Amino acid sequence: MIRTGYFVLAALFFLALGAGARAEPCAVCGEEITGDTIYIFTDKVTNEKKHLCYSCSMITDECFLCGMPVKKDFIRLRDGRILCARDARKCVLDPKEAEHICADVSDELDRLFSRFTAFPTNVDVSVVDRVNLLALFKIPGNDFECPDVLGYFRPATNHNNVRYQVSLMSALPRSELKSTCAHELSHAWVAQNISPARRKTLGRDAEEGFCELVSYLLMDSDNDEGEKKAILANHYTRGQIDLFVAAEQAHGFNDVLDWMKWGTDSELDADEPNRIRMVEMPQKKSVPEAAMVYAVPETAVPDTLVLKGISGAKGRALVLINDQSLAVGESGKVRVGKTNVFVRCLEIRGDSARVQIVGSGEERVLSLQKPKE
Repeated sequence: MIRTGYFVLAALFFLALGAGARAEPCAVCGEEITGDTIYIFTDKVTNEKKHLCYSCSMITDECFLCGMPVKKDFIRLRDGRILCARDARKCVLDPKEAEHICADVSDELDRLFSRFTAFPTNVDVSVVDRVNLLALFKIPGNDFECPDVLGYFRPATNHNNVRYQVSLMSALPRSELKSTCAHELSHAWVAQNISPARRKTLGRDAEEGFCELVSYLLMDSDNDEGEKKAILANHYTRGQIDLFVAAEQAHGFNDVLDWMKWGTDSELDADEPNRIRMVEMPQKKSVPEAAMVYAVPETAVPDTLVLKGISGAKGRALVLINDQSLAVGESGKVRVGKTNVFVRCLEIRGDSARVQIVGSGEERVLSLQKPKE
């Protein structure tokens, strides 16, 4: 995710004043502007035009967020970024506080989308300064995974266990930190829920547009109109974010997820918006009875979660929980009595499975029940 608005230098214009024009204070130093020329800078946070004196217009230190020259009462971060006094007040400067906010974002996403899907739990989030964040992209191959100046996502495998590494830039405004975190967690969702074959056909802009959609919907739930506008003002998805927002509003989030997983197109099409429903869902393969370890006889739907069977070879195993078959990493609605529970399979063992109740985050270990002789 690239927020270019914060890294473009403020435009500089010259405005000749007529003789006798009333003097006005400089927006930086507060002193009256003297002479026949004033200098106009654009505040990138408010989009206001600010008048500066010649001396302040020559200052090379600029605020990382608004792009305005800074002269006093500013903060210089360890990585060299500068924040003016106004913008520093809305930034999350404490890394521990930032990590807590990110944990809250993960919980918010689970609650917001619990009817549709679950977000990965095997994610490690860290807050780093700009120098360390940019250094991640200097490692060969890393520039492919979300080349972003605010956040970074990368899957890591250790002894066949996959974990997702998310790094976020420190000292971001609270809203932007939440939005960026949601975006990177969405990349983790893509990595865990979309097949390698579909990822080969899914366009890069479409993936970024989907991640921005998740951020947009989170900001919408927070009633954060400012950050919603900032997301839509970004052009780096080449229009995909606007199409994803329109698709979600017209068809619902579930159709968006289906298209991400099984869509026949690489990107959403502005001329044919209904093609989001063009999907090719794979047919579930039946499991030979001989592959079953053992299972309880078919009965009425249990009133609790019951592990009824384990099938398949190691690495491709499936569990049967009540009426739902799941592989590791998959989520689905499981019938429990007269209601449904959204369950995610975390691990399949020899005679048990570790699952998570989506929404509450509760984890359970379900053991196979041997059939009575």
